[in-house]
Amino acid sequence: MAKESVLTQDEKNSIEIQKIIFHIIIQDDFKPHYLEEVVLTENQLTFFKNRLIDASQGTQYLFTDKTTSQIFKQCKLIVDSVEHNFLQASKTITAQFKSHHNKNTSDGVFIVALAQIKDKRKLVFLIKIDHKIVYEYKQKGNKALLEEVKNTFIEDKKVLQKVALVDVSDHYSWDVLAFDRTEPTGITGYFKKFLEVKEKETPFKLTEKAISYTSQWAVLKRKELDPAQDTSSYKARAVSYLNSHNVFDTNEFIDYVIYDENFERKEILVNSFNDYLIDKGIAGQTFTPNKDALTKKTKKNVRLTSEGLKLEWEGEPNVVNIEIPNSPDNNDGLYHIIIKTSKITIVS
Repeated sequence: MAKESVLTQDEKNSIEIQKIIFHIIIQDDFKPHYLEEVVLTENQLTFFKNRLIDASQGTQYLFTDKTTSQIFKQCKLIVDSVEHNFLQASKTITAQFKSHHNKNTSDGVFIVALAQIKDKRKLVFLIKIDHKIVYEYKQKGNKALLEEVKNTFIEDKKVLQKVALVDVSDHYSWDVLAFDRTEPTGITGYFKKFLEVKEKETPFKLTEKAISYTSQWAVLKRKELDPAQDTSSYKARAVSYLNSHNVFDTNEFIDYVIYDENFERKEILVNSFNDYLIDKGIAGQTFTPNKDALTKKTKKNVRLTSEGLKLEWEGEPNVVNIEIPNSPDNNDGLYHIIIKTSKITIVS
């Protein structure tokens, strides 16, 4: 069964660059400036490996039609026989990107790389990096002269403008992880046309999953959570985040959900929750939370005791004056639930 997950941190760290090249894209030129080879030192390979690690996340997409997709075809050629196909395929992909390149996009380079991760699977990285102006200063007495340094790579993930990580196997349930710095909730239209992809899941479904997986994780980790907080507190904060934010950001979401004054415990919980969202394929995705997915049913918390007593409420339990411990009392082995209210209405 295909995995929902994105790359884990271990997989990112295990990335080995097997082949890499870049071609130069100038906005006013009709076609790219093709290179035949890029020779890198060990330090430079490390630099590019770090850029690939930075690029190993994004929104999940599927090819609209693998039988006609040029990107799928060229990436598969690279994976199947890198020595014979890599250079020509990289030129074809770059030319395809340039043909979709709108006039407002900056000059830069288009990187094509074949990487292998720890279980020997091969992935193709496609990355557009914009040129950035860098100044070098030279001291002359007590004066400094600034000179522009052209054709530079900067060690900053912000220079990654457009990224696509392509898996031509059936290992993952997605075909492409894509990221576009100019589009906070997905990728621009022309980048999507270039990749020939469609979103794997709708924002409605991703919103539902973000809540559902938060609840599942909290239940699994109940004994490790802040004992003063019921698992519903984590779900309530997930709902609050999705209701108040226009863009889902994994790190912001995790930090919002894991509220804990104990720094050491919070750090452990943050890492655990992040790993869980990676495994479920939510981490790294960017989307606009769909408010229609935040239904009364979705937001409701339900608890059923062994005596058949059913408790239902929305939000954090302390807001509705409910205290539910995460573990039974040490003395009698029972959960001591406290409900405070100013009025009780007999329904039946």
